[in-house]
Amino acid sequence: MPAPRGYDPARIRGRLQAVNLSSFFRIIGKQHADTPLGAAPSPSRFSNPAGAYAVLYAAEAVRCGFWEVVARDRFTRRSRRMLPLADIEARLVVTLRSTRPLWLVDLRGDGPIRIGAPTAVAHDTNHAAGRALSAAVHASVPEADGFLYRSRFTGEACVAVFDRAFDRLESVQVAPLAEHADILDMLDEYDITLTTAPG
Repeated sequence: MPAPRGYDPARIRGRLQAVNLSSFFRIIGKQHADTPLGAAPSPSRFSNPAGAYAVLYAAEAVRCGFWEVVARDRFTRRSRRMLPLADIEARLVVTLRSTRPLWLVDLRGDGPIRIGAPTAVAHDTNHAAGRALSAAVHASVPEADGFLYRSRFTGEACVAVFDRAFDRLESVQVAPLAEHADILDMLDEYDITLTTAPG
C-alpha cells in the first residue's frame, strides 16, 4: 500500500525498534481510575487527523509525564511558578509495562530526517506534522505499533502507542500523583510552588 503524504514505508521500517517497556508512566485524571490504559481518539501530537484511532502516551519518568500532561507551557516567561494543589490532587500515576515488545518508529536523534519527516513531528507545539506522520505510518506500516521519541520538555523518552497494540500493555500500579515519591523532589527541582488558589 502506498504511503500517504509521500512517506516511504521502507525508510520508516528502517527506524522500527523492538521496545520492551519495563516501567513507564502515564498521568491520568482520577475520573479514569477504572480504565488506566484507556484512550479515545482525541487531538494530540500523534493522533489521527480524522479521529480513526486512539493513541496512548507514556514516559520513562514521572517528572516527564508531569511536564507533558500537567505543566506544559504554563510557566513560560513567568518569574514565579505557582501551581494549584488541585491540579496534582486530581491526577493519578499509572505505572505500566509491555507484555511483549512493541515495534516503535524511533524518532530520537536524527530519526525524523532519516525517514524524511520534518523535525516538527517530535518537538513543535503545532502537532500537524506529527499527525500527518502518524496517519502515514498507521496506514502504510501495519507492523508499527507507534512512536518512540524525546520529550520536548525534559528530553526523556516517551512513547505513543497505537490502539492496535493496547493488548500488549498492562497496568502495574495506579496511585495518586500527590503521593508519588518523586513528585515533591520534582516540584522543588523546578522551583514550583503549590498553592490552594485556582490557576
